[in-house]
Amino acid sequence: MWNKLKDITGAVTRREVLLIALIAVMCAFFAIEGIRYLSAQQRKGEDALRENTAESVAMVNSNNGLGCPVDSCGNNRGSCAHYVNGEYIGYYDDINNAIIAQRPFGYNDYEVMTIGDETWRSPTGTMVIRVVTGDGKVKLDWERGKQ
Repeated sequence: MWNKLKDITGAVTRREVLLIALIAVMCAFFAIEGIRYLSAQQRKGEDALRENTAESVAMVNSNNGLGCPVDSCGNNRGSCAHYVNGEYIGYYDDINNAIIAQRPFGYNDYEVMTIGDETWRSPTGTMVIRVVTGDGKVKLDWERGKQ
């Protein structure tokens, strides 16, 4: 043992090289997994931000859920084409930040979308937010986008 401590040649053994390589591979693995996890969390956050924005736009457009949320509509219950079974229906357009009448192309960034207690699963880029207003309430849910 004393001879090894006094040896100043500085040679690295095969075992040490192998251990250094294994430690480097483990560090790379954990770095890649960490980046993948953070990316998934970011995509979830972007979908949640879209939901909050859609709700805010719908609240403003529909006078807090009393009228039609669609931007181009006059909010007249008798002549509104978006009034179906006692509710107004529109879709959030992510590009123009507006509520529109026709379903746009999908824009979800994550495979699992959650609003309140409800959860939807679908591949990225296939779902849109549907906005339903009426009786002073605004309800959001995810629905398949235009294909």
